[in-house]
Amino acid sequence: MSHDLVSELVIEQRADLLIITEPNKYVVTRSGWMVDTNGDVAIMNVSGRIAWRLTSRSGDMLAVESDSTLAIGAYVSPNCDIHEFIRRIDIIQGVVNNATKKVIILGDFNSKAIAAGSAYTNRRGEILTDMMGAVSCHCVNDGTPTYEARGHSSVLDLTIIDDRWSREHWDWQVLPHDKTRNGLSSSQKS
Repeated sequence: MSHDLVSELVIEQRADLLIITEPNKYVVTRSGWMVDTNGDVAIMNVSGRIAWRLTSRSGDMLAVESDSTLAIGAYVSPNCDIHEFIRRIDIIQGVVNNATKKVIILGDFNSKAIAAGSAYTNRRGEILTDMMGAVSCHCVNDGTPTYEARGHSSVLDLTIIDDRWSREHWDWQVLPHDKTRNGLSSSQKS
């Protein structure tokens, strides 16, 4: 049901690209989706107005590019240990280091960082913040929770952009949560 709701939202927002973490694996095996090797990140070129090409795929990370932008979708499980977290962040950093285009990273990193709007920074957040600094990126999240369950909320789903985007207009928001959705969705426009 959440995939159907996302499809409606994409049409309403006139989105060009859809990046989903922890997708319904049955839904994304259908044509039109690019999926990482673990099935935890899926990307679809929904409008067809921009040509997106798959450039990098690994477990929990998928990168596509257009003529002007490199978009990375990422998911890091809360169950992986700190060494595996570092390895996955290093893969993303390597892709960004080789980029010649503006970069946007969207994903669920299961980390806490003040730089991403959390109330505190944990070890994973330190590693992610260090990576953002190393590749001249920053998080556009404003502290609005992107995950809610059983009375608990967190800023887990992040939008990270490189500094070349800072001259662009951004309308970043967490869309309202209602009873028909399983979680909160974020929308980015440039």
